[in-house]
Amino acid sequence: MSKNHSTVSRRDFLKLAGIGGAGAAAAAGTLGWAYSTGSHAYAHAGWENRQGYEYFDRKPFEVDEVSDYNWKVIGPDLGTDESPGGIHRCDNRHFYTKRFAGSWGFGRPVDPNDKDSLPDVWPSAGVSALDPFWREYYDRYPMELERDKSYKYNWMPGHIKHWQDTNEDRARFNANEGYLALLRANAFGYVQNLYNAVAPTEPPEISDWKNVNKKRAVFNSPEDAANLIKRLAHDHGAVLVRITKLNPAWVCYTHTKGVIMGGGQHRGFGWDIPIVAPPWWEYAIVLSGTMNWDTLYSDPNYGTSSGGYEWSAHASVQLAKILWDLGYPARAHWPAQYYDLVAPPIAADAGLGEIGRTSNCVCPEFGGDFRPAVVTTSLPMALDKPIDFRMADFCRRCMLCAEVCPTQAISYSIEPDYDIRGLRRFYTDHAKCRDGWTLVGGPGGCRACVGICPWTKKNTWTHRFVREVLTRDPTGITQNMAVWAEKNMYPKNMAEDLLPPKFMGVIDPPEWIVTENYISGFTDTPMGVK
Repeated sequence: MSKNHSTVSRRDFLKLAGIGGAGAAAAAGTLGWAYSTGSHAYAHAGWENRQGYEYFDRKPFEVDEVSDYNWKVIGPDLGTDESPGGIHRCDNRHFYTKRFAGSWGFGRPVDPNDKDSLPDVWPSAGVSALDPFWREYYDRYPMELERDKSYKYNWMPGHIKHWQDTNEDRARFNANEGYLALLRANAFGYVQNLYNAVAPTEPPEISDWKNVNKKRAVFNSPEDAANLIKRLAHDHGAVLVRITKLNPAWVCYTHTKGVIMGGGQHRGFGWDIPIVAPPWWEYAIVLSGTMNWDTLYSDPNYGTSSGGYEWSAHASVQLAKILWDLGYPARAHWPAQYYDLVAPPIAADAGLGEIGRTSNCVCPEFGGDFRPAVVTTSLPMALDKPIDFRMADFCRRCMLCAEVCPTQAISYSIEPDYDIRGLRRFYTDHAKCRDGWTLVGGPGGCRACVGICPWTKKNTWTHRFVREVLTRDPTGITQNMAVWAEKNMYPKNMAEDLLPPKFMGVIDPPEWIVTENYISGFTDTPMGVK
């Protein structure tokens, strides 16, 4: 594996950076300025990116394959298309999907009996007494058994009680302090629902081809094809665009009934029936917009994922249409509901970033502030390489995402500590994470771990300076300084402060999203008058 940036020695870096004595003080000051400089939302509007300009030059950090820090393949290879290369395809039948399923709108009544997709009870006879569906699962993934039992019997009762005890608090928040935030999120969600109407309902052999032009454009070279596709994706709203070969291990093994919508089909695939990836899903175009920066920092109660979802949905659907018109099959996979694949590892393969402690892809420009969409196609294009920008070293030192998490769902381990589906990675209790989404009072879930991440910064000159230094420092000195500054110089609200009845953001919300700054009260609308 080539790592071009690792050739800088500790001594050379110290000479170049001038760290030591007064240099260290200057660097610490710069790290301090980095948080507050350019605090206005428009300091990172992102329009330059949508014209194809990337703030971070990935070329010096490209490597031949993703590092073991992102995930380490440990197998075993099951000998079928269920585990290409020892990576077990995500079997969505076992995904944590039904927890408070009716509460996705945040404010709907909760049915305490609508708990999860886990077995209702574990018989005293143990796994052997479960039905074959779950017996196979826990035989294959025994590490999940004790976690699921602990969640079901230790965590869930308290969570249900907290939800029920704070129902009135959430209703009050949504009607008052959170009114404008909810208004904004619903507008994004309305537009996103327009894209839901074009989500495929037929299998790929029909939906990916039905609108394909009978005449196919032949490109001068794969490089020309990649350059044009990226430019068009930027033109339709994508901020970041990268291209990789699709690893079949990242295609979901199944869809599960109830995860998105009712009925017996989803995107043309049957429930609980293995997905067969068609041969034209050869290339994966990964693209993303960003969420709004100042509301993101005030998550979980004043921000929303819907903006990021809508921008990515728009760009991916439009790009699929362009590929059809060029004469190539294509399928758009977009957040939050319309994926046939797992997006974070595809983003890492394409070099958008690296997998962080949260199991999401963290990119050098925006941290976790992006909602990737993927377009699969057969158009031959030049490929982008993965990158290694010392994310592993930073995540080992930081742990802010674990500290801020309202449900403490994120691992505090120094090294990746969980073996699952043929991979080793950091452990995130996705059941508790989803419960954190249901507990917040604001629109569309939590994202506290995204907002607090030191890589989630605006594109000011100070942030650019710090970013360039952190990615090139083999000593870890500047990373320690950055983590210290983030934790000690800029107070943040953490963990339970983000939950009802407090409803705090990681930092205070921007003034334009605080309801009382603009609205003095409410009255009945004189319907049909004016």
